[in-house]
Amino acid sequence: MALIEETLKPGANVSAIARQAGISPAQLFGWRRKALDTGIVRRDEPEVPLGFVEVTPTSSSMIEIVVADVVVCVGADIDQIHLVRILRAVRQA
Repeated sequence: MALIEETLKPGANVSAIARQAGISPAQLFGWRRKALDTGIVRRDEPEVPLGFVEVTPTSSSMIEIVVADVVVCVGADIDQIHLVRILRAVRQA
């Protein structure tokens, strides 16, 4: 399991890790694929920084933001910090 977790670190070279462990790279790739497919291990997705554009609200302005298959509707006057929390919660759900 430690070898598989090592291969999931950013910048990891699976072939080099396999050679250092004295096993075939194909074997380690296979173990890793099986572990990911069965959910035994998961990749840590790097958090993508959120970017913002300036919005000038008008009365009752609404903004729709699509995250994957979720649509988030918020008032144009929403606080930036609050919006970041909402979007992160949606992405993690």
